Amino acid sequence: MPSPDFTTAAMVTVEENRDAFTVGLAEDEAGAGAYLILQCALTPPTDQDTATGMNTYCLMDDQGVVHYGGVRRAEIAEATVRFRFDEEAADELGVQTPDGELALSVPADVTERLAEGLRRILTYGDPEQQPELVGI
Repeated sequence: MPSPDFTTAAMVTVEENRDAFTVGLAEDEAGAGAYLILQCALTPPTDQDTATGMNTYCLMDDQGVVHYGGVRRAEIAEATVRFRFDEEAADELGVQTPDGELALSVPADVTERLAEGLRRILTYGDPEQQPELVGI
């Protein structure tokens, strides 16, 4: 996760705009502080996307990191979301270990939307970048 202190997501957003489908996890109910955003395009990847390695989902954090792909496993269980990042993504995101975990301090219906949103994003594009999904 973007910060070692980012242990609870008090705000979850799942939305589609003109250009992208996005899931956001933030430590503060107002969206302030640390956050992790996962995003995918609404249209299939182009040849140019494939040539540049942008033919998959992307991760963004509050430190300005943007990384394409990089999630090896994603799980939602017992009001917790867990990610296992590949080495490159973990390094870029500045996480100490490849495993990140956030307690979800949101209602159950929001957790359900989160699972649906993560499934949509993490299965976008390059099949080699698609992680193992558990409870999602």
